[in-house]
Order: sequence, then structure tokens, then C-alpha cells
Amino acid sequence: MSNERAKILIVDDDAMNRVVLSDLLSDEYDIIEAKDGDEALEILEKQAKEITLVLLDMVMPGRDGLEVLKIMNEKDWIKGTPVVMISAETSTPQVEKAFSLGVTDFIYRPFDQMVVQTRVRNTINLYVKQMQLSELVTDKIYERTRNSDMLISILSHIVEFRNGESGQH
Repeated sequence: MSNERAKILIVDDDAMNRVVLSDLLSDEYDIIEAKDGDEALEILEKQAKEITLVLLDMVMPGRDGLEVLKIMNEKDWIKGTPVVMISAETSTPQVEKAFSLGVTDFIYRPFDQMVVQTRVRNTINLYVKQMQLSELVTDKIYERTRNSDMLISILSHIVEFRNGESGQH
């Protein structure tokens, strides 16, 4: 990331959890808060490309974290925005379901300051490195395609010049 601070969307129906997470992370990151799944989706609809990370509560009234994840998958937001699930829930089926929907990591309540800050930082750093690697690969593929096109053009000119009669074909 350049000089811009990373933006984190904290989605939790418990205001105290949002305050705690915001206090832990606001020194390093810009924080946006959503009180439920619907508000989170509204924010993502407008700002998905600017949000660096989503901290998403698994259990919320109305649209829960898993439903938000399903919609993030349908709209392809999950590819560009890593999600760390917040939960007191440790049941294996729920955790497996969240991972199958693209969650990068879990943070369990009660919050541990060092764990929260480290997992958020590591997830963001990993995502940034993955995006840089993806751009590098794309650039290399483009360069190779361009070089191949140039080589084909040169070879076709050579054939044209070597045989004036059939070169036009």
C-alpha cells in the first residue's frame, strides 16, 4: 500500500465489540463500522474496492456473517477483500463453512490485543504481497505475448522478403 492507510470494515452487532476492535486498530488503520450484515453489504456495495480487510462477526441477528460471505462470493468481492471472521463460536461445522466461503482467518472472543493486531497485520501484508505477485505475473504474461507477436511479425516479414512470389500469400 502506498501512503494511504488501509481501511478495515468492522461488522459486529455488539457496539462494545466494535469499540474494542476500533481502539485496537485505529492507530494503524482507518476504521469503518457496520452494526449488521445489511449495513455491511451497503458499505461494500459502495466501497468494496477501497476496503482492505473485513472483520466479520459470525453470529448476528438478521443477516449473519455466513450470509454476508455468500453474497461477497456472489458479487466477487471476496477475491479482492480478505475476511477475518470474529466469533466465540468454535464448532467445527461453522468454522469449516466459513473457510469454504473464503474466510482467511478467525479471531475468537474474548479479544487478545496482540492476536488481533498481529492477525490483521499479517492478513493485510499477505494480501498486499499476493496482489503484487499477481500484477507481476500479469505483466510477465503481457510481455511474453507482446514478444511473441513481435517475433511472428518479424518472421512473416522475413518470409515475405525471401520469396517475392509466394510472400504475398
